[in-house]
Amino acid sequence: MRVTKIKYYNFRNLYDCETEFSDGINVLWGMNAQGKSNILEGIYYFARGRSFRGAGDRELITFGDSFARMELSCLREGAEHEIKLEAVLPKAGKRSLYRNGAKLTSVVEMLGSFRAVLFCPAHLNIVTGGPLERRTFLDIAISQLSPAYLTYLRRYSKILAERNALLKLASGGRGVTPGEWEVYAWQMAECAAEIAAYRMEYVEILQDAVEEYFNGMTDGREKPALVYQSHVPTEELPKPLMGDVVSSAESAKKGIFEKLTANVDREIAYGATLWGIHKDEVRLLLNGKEAKLYGSQGQQRSMVLSMKLAEGQIARQVGGEYPCLLLDDVFSELDEERRRYILGKISGRQIIVTSCEPDIIPVNNYDGDIAFHHVVSGNVE
Repeated sequence: MRVTKIKYYNFRNLYDCETEFSDGINVLWGMNAQGKSNILEGIYYFARGRSFRGAGDRELITFGDSFARMELSCLREGAEHEIKLEAVLPKAGKRSLYRNGAKLTSVVEMLGSFRAVLFCPAHLNIVTGGPLERRTFLDIAISQLSPAYLTYLRRYSKILAERNALLKLASGGRGVTPGEWEVYAWQMAECAAEIAAYRMEYVEILQDAVEEYFNGMTDGREKPALVYQSHVPTEELPKPLMGDVVSSAESAKKGIFEKLTANVDREIAYGATLWGIHKDEVRLLLNGKEAKLYGSQGQQRSMVLSMKLAEGQIARQVGGEYPCLLLDDVFSELDEERRRYILGKISGRQIIVTSCEPDIIPVNNYDGDIAFHHVVSGNVE
């Protein structure tokens, strides 16, 4: 998967910006606050359906303008024709998404059309932050591979919000029948079992790839491990990413249902759902110890970078092609040895990297195409 061209209109400081990309490494370089990261933000929008910086759509519109528009052209491996994606973000009203000129009804329809892996300095929070950061990493990675997963995730979040609202009402004295709790419990159980199946399988695949990359970037003395701790009974869960349609999650659904209905009185007292996959954790370990607590900053950075490189490898394994790799101000944080290692591992893939200096890439260690794009005041020269 590679980006061939991107256009921006009224997107942050990119008033009318267009650029084409090579198949190999593309270096977006220039001084700070010129628009380099904004370019990556727009590209990644088509992979995830939202800003990686947490900004709402209206915040992406250039100040004083009424809308923003982005157009991305990409080419899948082995394909003859490009896919053209477009997003129109109005100041008022809902956004509009298009694929090859046809309007899409939801972001779920767009996901998978273009795939990308992003690594930026803020992603160190995957190791140093709380469980939500690690669940989000899984959710973003899996959603690009399976729109069905995103559907389960969104449905679960909606049901969870409704159940929490009902718990608050119940804690305030409103009567709720056992039948109402059972309806919510079963709806949550159906989604939770499917989500847990995807997550468990993904972490299982991720483990081997992370170990390979981590050892390649370090001296090999530390052994990384990823442990998914779920509130869901995980016995005999299917492996949906690899096409397992034989196994069933019915036993897990039953266990979740029973747990949710058994905890109602306690949850009414708290006014919130205290148990479920929204509380799951992915432990990141080095030699059996929490990387968050005992890893050096260098080890933590290597752990996250290993996870991101592994994310791309899994996309190839499951989806049949490598995603575009977006690195936002990452190479400046790495020593020469790690830069060379990464370049060796991403040979043959497309990478778009931002940097203040054009010589951030050790060109003597890379045989592929390298294109340099100078970004100045929201324009690419």
